[in-house]
Amino acid sequence: MFVIALAAVSRVKDNKLTKEESRALPYWLLTANARGRYSRGSTETLLNEDLAIIFRSGDVAALIDPVKRQFGRLHIEADDLAGRGVNSPLFSLAYLALKDAGAKDWFSGLGLSLTHQAKLHFIQWHHIFPKSLLKDRQYETGEINEIANMAFITGQTNRRLSNKEPTTYLPGIIAKQGQESLDAQHVPSDPDLLKLENYRAFLKARRGALAACMNEFIAKKAGDAGK
Repeated sequence: MFVIALAAVSRVKDNKLTKEESRALPYWLLTANARGRYSRGSTETLLNEDLAIIFRSGDVAALIDPVKRQFGRLHIEADDLAGRGVNSPLFSLAYLALKDAGAKDWFSGLGLSLTHQAKLHFIQWHHIFPKSLLKDRQYETGEINEIANMAFITGQTNRRLSNKEPTTYLPGIIAKQGQESLDAQHVPSDPDLLKLENYRAFLKARRGALAACMNEFIAKKAGDAGK
């Protein structure tokens, strides 16, 4: 649906955007996708609403108005991440925001990229707190598979970490790659938060950090587009 809307903008604007439009368009795209613009209600109706704005007025900035009416607010809050997993549009935004923040693989130091060629370097999502250990402690599936429990690393590293507790493997990662390896993925390094019994406190802390990172990323990309 977003591709259709973007194609319409391209057609109407003849692939030429003003400085203001080049800021407004990525802001709308990232925000509307993160909020699930076309996943709520009738997809066709919502798309027609956006196409009407594009073809009737050509006002790219006005595309954000239906999103405001639909969701009430545009920024991401920590609670938006609660219970949200890989099928949420917030998952892709989390990846993009962390990649932009300089997140790297925890063993190779390789920057995140979906275009890595070697099979072992393909990016995967990794449960910071292993699923098996959380299941043993009777945590709910939704909270086990939350975005806040995900880090992005290579497949090789993911297999190497297996189902080790974070208190066991994260100190080694810090020793090898530095504290910034965790900071770039906004993983709390407070030892108490890395204990299994404090998993829910860990989720709360990381939700807040991720939400802030995603909001900063959207604002940055909208600003960069106008340069």
